[in-house]
Amino acid sequence: MRILDLGCGQKKFPGAIGADLNRRSHADVICNLAGFPYPFRPNSFDHIVCDNVVEHLEEVVAAMQEIHRILKPGGDVLILSPHFSSDDSYADVTHRHSFSIRAFDEFLAQVSVFDYYVAFKFEPLERKIVFGRLKRVLGIEWLANRFPRMYETHLAFLFQAHSIRLRLRKIP
Repeated sequence: MRILDLGCGQKKFPGAIGADLNRRSHADVICNLAGFPYPFRPNSFDHIVCDNVVEHLEEVVAAMQEIHRILKPGGDVLILSPHFSSDDSYADVTHRHSFSIRAFDEFLAQVSVFDYYVAFKFEPLERKIVFGRLKRVLGIEWLANRFPRMYETHLAFLFQAHSIRLRLRKIP
Protein backbone atom coordinates (compact mmCIF):
# COMPACT_ATOMS: atom_id res chain seq x y z
CA MET A 1 0.00 0.00 0.00
CA ARG A 2 1.46 3.36 -1.04
CA ILE A 3 0.65 6.22 1.31
CA LEU A 4 1.36 9.92 0.77
CA ASP A 5 1.33 12.48 3.58
CA LEU A 6 0.82 15.91 1.99
CA GLY A 7 2.15 18.70 4.18
CA CYS A 8 3.62 16.15 6.57
CA GLY A 9 5.57 18.66 8.64
CA GLN A 10 7.42 17.00 11.52
CA LYS A 11 4.78 14.36 12.24
CA LYS A 12 4.76 12.22 9.12
CA PHE A 13 2.14 9.46 8.94
CA PRO A 14 3.84 6.10 9.69
CA GLY A 15 4.94 4.30 6.51
CA ALA A 16 4.05 7.26 4.28
CA ILE A 17 6.03 9.22 1.75
CA GLY A 18 6.07 12.74 3.14
CA ALA A 19 5.72 15.84 0.97
CA ASP A 20 6.22 19.34 2.34
CA LEU A 21 7.67 22.71 1.37
CA ASN A 22 9.57 23.14 4.64
CA ARG A 23 13.06 21.67 4.53
CA ARG A 24 12.96 21.24 8.34
CA SER A 25 10.03 18.83 7.98
CA HIS A 26 10.34 15.06 7.78
CA ALA A 27 9.50 15.18 4.08
CA ASP A 28 10.88 12.71 1.58
CA VAL A 29 9.84 15.04 -1.25
CA ILE A 30 10.27 18.80 -0.99
CA CYS A 31 7.50 20.43 -3.00
CA ASN A 32 5.22 23.43 -2.95
CA LEU A 33 1.63 22.21 -2.48
CA ALA A 34 0.45 25.52 -3.92
CA GLY A 35 2.15 24.67 -7.23
CA PHE A 36 0.54 22.36 -9.76
CA PRO A 37 0.92 19.67 -10.87
CA TYR A 38 2.29 17.83 -7.86
CA PRO A 39 5.48 15.85 -8.61
CA PHE A 40 3.74 12.46 -8.59
CA ARG A 41 2.43 10.26 -11.40
CA PRO A 42 -1.31 9.75 -11.87
CA ASN A 43 -2.85 6.83 -9.95
CA SER A 44 0.22 6.48 -7.68
CA PHE A 45 -1.21 6.24 -4.15
CA ASP A 46 -3.69 4.05 -2.30
CA HIS A 47 -4.10 6.52 0.55
CA ILE A 48 -3.34 10.23 1.00
CA VAL A 49 -3.25 12.03 4.35
CA CYS A 50 -3.87 15.79 4.58
CA ASP A 51 -3.52 16.46 8.31
CA ASN A 52 -4.12 20.15 8.95
CA VAL A 53 -2.83 21.26 5.54
CA VAL A 54 -5.79 22.23 3.29
CA GLU A 55 -6.60 25.31 5.36
CA HIS A 56 -3.14 26.64 4.40
CA LEU A 57 -3.72 26.31 0.63
CA GLU A 58 -5.09 29.16 -1.49
CA GLU A 59 -6.37 26.92 -4.31
CA VAL A 60 -8.34 24.17 -2.55
CA VAL A 61 -10.18 23.09 -5.71
CA ALA A 62 -6.91 22.68 -7.63
CA ALA A 63 -5.35 20.79 -4.70
CA MET A 64 -8.35 18.43 -4.55
CA GLN A 65 -8.06 17.88 -8.30
CA GLU A 66 -4.38 16.95 -7.85
CA ILE A 67 -5.25 14.62 -4.99
CA HIS A 68 -7.85 12.96 -7.23
CA ARG A 69 -5.29 12.68 -10.05
CA ILE A 70 -2.58 10.99 -7.98
CA LEU A 71 -4.90 8.63 -6.08
CA LYS A 72 -5.38 5.15 -7.51
CA PRO A 73 -8.95 4.29 -8.52
CA GLY A 74 -10.73 3.41 -5.29
CA GLY A 75 -7.99 5.09 -3.24
CA ASP A 76 -8.94 7.39 -0.39
CA VAL A 77 -7.89 10.68 1.13
CA LEU A 78 -8.12 11.60 4.82
CA ILE A 79 -8.62 15.33 5.43
CA LEU A 80 -8.31 16.81 8.92
CA SER A 81 -8.78 20.53 9.40
CA PRO A 82 -9.94 22.90 12.14
CA HIS A 83 -13.71 23.49 12.14
CA PHE A 84 -14.64 27.11 11.48
CA SER A 85 -15.93 27.48 15.06
CA SER A 86 -12.63 26.35 16.58
CA ASP A 87 -10.24 28.96 17.92
CA ASP A 88 -7.52 26.90 16.17
CA SER A 89 -9.05 27.99 12.87
CA TYR A 90 -8.05 31.60 13.60
CA ALA A 91 -4.95 31.06 15.75
CA ASP A 92 -2.54 30.58 12.85
CA VAL A 93 -1.85 33.50 10.50
CA THR A 94 -0.91 31.08 7.72
CA HIS A 95 -4.47 29.70 7.56
CA ARG A 96 -6.21 30.94 4.42
CA HIS A 97 -9.54 29.14 4.92
CA SER A 98 -11.94 28.02 7.62
CA PHE A 99 -14.14 25.03 6.79
CA SER A 100 -17.52 23.68 7.71
CA ILE A 101 -18.29 19.97 7.41
CA ARG A 102 -20.18 20.82 4.20
CA ALA A 103 -17.31 22.75 2.58
CA PHE A 104 -16.17 19.72 0.58
CA ASP A 105 -19.66 18.74 -0.63
CA GLU A 106 -18.88 20.05 -4.11
CA PHE A 107 -16.42 17.20 -4.53
CA LEU A 108 -18.95 14.52 -3.54
CA ALA A 109 -20.90 12.79 -6.30
CA GLN A 110 -24.06 12.29 -4.20
CA VAL A 111 -24.17 15.74 -2.60
CA SER A 112 -22.87 18.18 -5.21
CA VAL A 113 -25.27 20.99 -6.03
CA PHE A 114 -23.28 22.61 -8.82
CA ASP A 115 -21.82 20.08 -11.25
CA TYR A 116 -19.96 22.73 -13.24
CA TYR A 117 -17.29 23.52 -10.62
CA VAL A 118 -15.37 20.26 -10.83
CA ALA A 119 -15.22 17.35 -13.28
CA PHE A 120 -13.84 14.89 -10.68
CA LYS A 121 -15.75 13.37 -7.77
CA PHE A 122 -15.26 11.45 -4.55
CA GLU A 123 -17.49 9.14 -2.55
CA PRO A 124 -17.79 10.02 1.16
CA LEU A 125 -16.55 7.30 3.51
CA GLU A 126 -16.58 9.43 6.65
CA ARG A 127 -17.76 12.98 7.41
CA LYS A 128 -17.44 14.00 11.03
CA ILE A 129 -17.39 17.11 13.17
CA VAL A 130 -14.97 16.37 16.02
CA PHE A 131 -15.29 17.75 19.55
CA GLY A 132 -13.37 17.52 22.80
CA ARG A 133 -14.17 14.86 25.38
CA LEU A 134 -16.71 16.82 27.44
CA LYS A 135 -18.83 17.76 24.44
CA ARG A 136 -18.72 14.14 23.25
CA VAL A 137 -19.92 12.93 26.68
CA LEU A 138 -22.69 15.54 26.70
CA GLY A 139 -23.93 14.33 23.31
CA ILE A 140 -23.11 17.53 21.43
CA GLU A 141 -20.89 15.66 18.96
CA TRP A 142 -23.71 13.20 18.22
CA LEU A 143 -26.20 16.07 17.72
CA ALA A 144 -23.83 18.03 15.47
CA ASN A 145 -23.11 15.04 13.27
CA ARG A 146 -26.76 13.95 13.13
CA PHE A 147 -27.92 17.46 12.16
CA PRO A 148 -24.82 19.25 10.76
CA ARG A 149 -26.67 22.09 9.00
CA MET A 150 -28.66 22.94 12.14
CA TYR A 151 -25.52 22.73 14.29
CA GLU A 152 -23.39 24.89 12.00
CA THR A 153 -26.15 27.45 11.46
CA HIS A 154 -27.40 27.84 15.03
CA LEU A 155 -25.09 26.22 17.59
CA ALA A 156 -21.52 26.29 16.28
CA PHE A 157 -20.36 29.31 18.26
CA LEU A 158 -22.26 28.26 21.36
CA PHE A 159 -20.64 24.80 21.37
CA GLN A 160 -17.39 25.16 19.43
CA ALA A 161 -16.14 22.11 17.56
CA HIS A 162 -12.50 21.17 17.35
CA SER A 163 -12.09 19.93 13.77
CA ILE A 164 -13.56 18.23 10.76
CA ARG A 165 -12.59 14.73 9.63
CA LEU A 166 -13.33 13.59 6.09
CA ARG A 167 -12.40 10.36 4.34
CA LEU A 168 -13.19 10.42 0.64
CA ARG A 169 -12.78 7.64 -1.95
CA LYS A 170 -11.77 8.47 -5.50
CA ILE A 171 -14.43 7.84 -8.10
CA PRO A 172 -12.66 7.20 -11.42
